[in-house]
Amino acid sequence: MTFAFRRIATLGKFTISLPIALTCYIAYVLFDNQLSWLGAYAAIGIFCMSAGASALNQLQEFRRDTLMNRTRQRPIPIGAINKTQAIAIISLFLIVGSLVLYSFGMNTVLWGWMGVIWYNLIYTPLKTRTAFSVFPGAIVGAIPPIAGWVAAGGSWLDYQIHFIAFFFFLGQMPHFWLLVLKYRKQYKEAGFPVITDYLKSKQVIRINLVWFIATFISVLFLPILKILSNNIVSWIALISAILMIAWSINSTQQFIKTNSNNHLRKQFIYFNSFYLWVMLLMLADQL
Repeated sequence: MTFAFRRIATLGKFTISLPIALTCYIAYVLFDNQLSWLGAYAAIGIFCMSAGASALNQLQEFRRDTLMNRTRQRPIPIGAINKTQAIAIISLFLIVGSLVLYSFGMNTVLWGWMGVIWYNLIYTPLKTRTAFSVFPGAIVGAIPPIAGWVAAGGSWLDYQIHFIAFFFFLGQMPHFWLLVLKYRKQYKEAGFPVITDYLKSKQVIRINLVWFIATFISVLFLPILKILSNNIVSWIALISAILMIAWSINSTQQFIKTNSNNHLRKQFIYFNSFYLWVMLLMLADQL
């Protein structure tokens, strides 16, 4: 039973689907102005949609997964889950997710499915065609918070959710590019075009610094746009963003000097930890 759950969790990329669901929940409570069980229910729907999309992605790419060390132990490549079982699991995730989101209205269902369609029918095919697929791919991260906002009764045209979605879009860029820099050899062996086919690693890391700083600066606008309203939380967010700007500049300089993968690993961990920290501050703002 435990092994079966682990295989399903790996297939659905639960470690990624959970933070995606959290972005949905955060957007829900930001519109609702309170921590809410209904928001958690909407997040469950997005979690299932994300897990279904992730599982479908692994079914689409299982042959390439066998060519990379970081993915060859996934359930489909090793035969722990066959194609028929994978399709059944994908269908279950997407059906449950759709039913949960339907309780918030058809518009929420449509936003949930928009994420699936964009990830599996647009981004996934583009990965094999261009090293710049990261740009449309980053849009996937902006869709779940819109679904949460709409589920709470907001309009996708509201300027606040536009900025929240933009904030999560920005974060996808450094996340993806750091992964590509770390695993570029494996990606190339699997037949994926990578950004280092066109630019040197040091050039990519400098460009990545721009995305870092843009992300951190965007946090400074959260109080201005009244996405954060608590003064203490706002000041903590501002100080955190300024410290991260200084850190990112220093870390980039260190990588340029040493070209060490250790700096890439630290950047990946610290940047994603900062994103989680800001999300927790958004929740704390509602207390």
